[in-house]
Amino acid sequence: MHDRIERVASKVKTSQQLNFEGLSKNLIGAMHRRGELIRLTRGVYVSAAEGRQFTPEERCIAVTIALAMSHRQAVLSHASAALMWGAPLFGLPAKVELSLPRSNHRHHSQVRYHSSRSDVCELARVVAGFSVTDPLTTILDCARTLPVVQALAVTDYFLHHAHVGYRDVHAQLMGARGYGKSSFSLIAESMSALTESPLESLAMLRIVQSKLERPRQQLEIRAHDGRVHRSDFAWETLKLLLEVDGLHKYYGAYRPTEEQLRRDALRQRSLELMGWTVVRATWDDLMNRSQVVIQRLMHSGVRKLER
Repeated sequence: MHDRIERVASKVKTSQQLNFEGLSKNLIGAMHRRGELIRLTRGVYVSAAEGRQFTPEERCIAVTIALAMSHRQAVLSHASAALMWGAPLFGLPAKVELSLPRSNHRHHSQVRYHSSRSDVCELARVVAGFSVTDPLTTILDCARTLPVVQALAVTDYFLHHAHVGYRDVHAQLMGARGYGKSSFSLIAESMSALTESPLESLAMLRIVQSKLERPRQQLEIRAHDGRVHRSDFAWETLKLLLEVDGLHKYYGAYRPTEEQLRRDALRQRSLELMGWTVVRATWDDLMNRSQVVIQRLMHSGVRKLER
């Protein structure tokens, strides 16, 4: 992901950089009026030929980089930091989120400022040449500002890629006070370094919310032909699997392909021949009809936890 950000960043130029390349202020203005340059924000451009080839995500990255270039004392944070780290987002940030070490009275239509965060700014990391909040801070910021399932997907991403330790995240989430405390504890209970996609994050969230006994994740099952199948969620004593799939549109690290879905169908057939019951669920099932999935699991023997 960082290579992609660096590639996009290499195409984003400030007015000063364009001056060094031989373009005067008047020429830059003329090229912008002719549509040869796209202005991402004041004083920051990308060539129209390259900008038109950007995907929506790449354009969002370009605007994020442009605002970071024009706010050198700021640190990219919240969803903008998650974007730069490569974490999956269900929608691209409407505004670039910037944390500042001191109080701020500026206003910018493309920016959401977070002021007086000197401690956060001191802990910032450099990602592809830009100051970004560290993984733990990014997780906590997203937990405060994003819906639970989205914040959980970001948390799982950082855990899965070993950018941050489970105990550190758990302690910070469980120690939270005030607004958002219930969301923090739900994320802490649902998060896992074994979760490999946002859809798996959503599935685990629904399992935890329904107070079902927790399954094993990524269980490897050897088939009769020697192939090893890895399940999303497994209740071994019940020989029951929950497999999640779908082509939900999100931005970041995970995009299942049609070929992957075909392989999943063949894998399910193999597992059923071995005596496993396979419950499949899509993004729409888990988001809009989760009780149907939960009832199927309970009818197959999954118990509610006693609390």
